[in-house]
Formats: sequence, structure tokens, C-alpha cells
Amino acid sequence: MNTQMQYVAYYIEEHLDETLDVMQLAKIAGYSHFHFCRIFKLHIGESVRSYMTRLKLERAATEMTYADKSIITIALDAGYQTPTGFLKAFKARFGTTPTTYKSSSKQLLQHYKEIMMTTPKIVTREQVSVVFVRALGNYMSSSEIAWKQLSEKMYALEGLFAKNPPDIDMCLSKGKGEALGICHDDPQVTDEENIRYDAALAWADAEVNELKKYGFDTKTVAGGTYAMVSYMGNEAVAEQAWYGLYAWIEQSRYTFRDEPSFEKYLNGFEESDPSKIRTEIYVPITL
Repeated sequence: MNTQMQYVAYYIEEHLDETLDVMQLAKIAGYSHFHFCRIFKLHIGESVRSYMTRLKLERAATEMTYADKSIITIALDAGYQTPTGFLKAFKARFGTTPTTYKSSSKQLLQHYKEIMMTTPKIVTREQVSVVFVRALGNYMSSSEIAWKQLSEKMYALEGLFAKNPPDIDMCLSKGKGEALGICHDDPQVTDEENIRYDAALAWADAEVNELKKYGFDTKTVAGGTYAMVSYMGNEAVAEQAWYGLYAWIEQSRYTFRDEPSFEKYLNGFEESDPSKIRTEIYVPITL
């Protein structure tokens, strides 16, 4: 994928609440407006406006399921000034009204709340810097693709360091960092081909900044308060853990924070059997 277009897509995600001008985005990408719009659609698969609108509507759908907000507030947050405009756009995207969607989503959450076996923990995390690779598709396939690509980039570092030594001592051994899977989208909301998964490795800021010089994409994972639950098992176990945690938060005194949720793989480097990988799920919350 064109790296400038991927960078613009990341920029849109991180500034979704701002008024984003296409001319400004074209300048960030280093293209003229005329060429930018065509190249963005070629590489991302939809127009800039369509991409921004879809992300806002999908966030709105997620907020209707999990956030303690009125539909009017959610509509305003999505950039719609009238309920009619939001209703029309939402129904075109999801095939139902916001009210009906919210009701059915709450019923789904109640189902997972009833089968959840482990009580979540409330933890505090520091902000961390990561290198990452993104893949699109259902989480089973996209996670496999993203980790394969990230592993290949890491294995190639030895040769790159030999040709162009880093400016600092790099300590990138397996036990020194965190393996995180950043899950941007709810499969109940986002079409499978648009689901975003980031395979990420966290180290000290200096090391991550140095790796950026070798062509790695980098960003930060927010610190703060998280609800956390752990699981080990197959896809069905993972689904129960994820939705059970969201159901628990939705019915607790906590509210969701607008940051991506993620998984932390505790023994992912040592265990080749996916069913035996011990995983922690972190969902950002606030009181």
C-alpha cells in the first residue's frame, strides 16, 4: 500500500473529532488535491469523505451499544446537526433505525454478561510507544497476517543494523517488550473487509523512535485506567471474554474511553499453539 495514503488513514483515525479538510489531508500526503482523492480511493478502497463518514457512523453504532449517551448526543458527536440527517445516514449504513439498533445491541450484551465467568480487574497502565503492522479482515486472519509481517521486519533488523548501525544501544529481546494486538473495530458493527488489526510491539520510547528510522510505523498506546480480563482458548472463548467484558463495563459505574482496546499476549513468543496462548484484554474506561 502507498505509505502516504496509509499515513493519512492513520491521521484521520486519530483526528476524527476534528473538522478535516481534504486540501489539508492532501498536503499531509504530499499530493495535489486532484491526484490525492484518486490515489486515496485506489489504495484505501473508498473516497476520503466516505472513509471519514463510515468511521464516524461505526463509532456512533458502538457508542449506542456501550456508551451512556443519548442518541442526539451521539448524532452530534458524529457530525450531524439534525436527527433526521443522522437517522437517514445510520439507516443507510446499518439497515435499521438507531433506536432499534440500540435495543438489539443491549440484548446481546445481556447474553454475554450472563455467561461471563471471570470478574474483570481495574488496572492503570502507562502510555507506551509501539512499532506496528496493520492488516484488514476478520481478526483471525488479519492477526495472523499482521504478526507474520511484523516478525519478518524484526528478523530483517540484524542485516539492517549491520549495514547501518543504530545510534543507541538497542535492547529488543523478547522478554523486554510487550506483544499487543490492537483491535480497532467491533465485528458486530464493521464489515469484515474493513476490520482493522494492529500487531504491535512495545519498547522504550528511544528504541521505538530509533526503529522508525528503519521504516517501521510507530505510535503510542494510551495510558490510563483499563478494565482487564484474561482468557486462554479458541475463538469462541475469546468472543465470550471480549463481549463479556464490554457487558460488565456497560452495566457498571464505569464509562468507555474513546481509545482502542487491545490484547496483550503473555506467552505468544514461546507458544505455537494459539489455543494455549494466555491473553489479557484491556478496554479503556473512566469513572
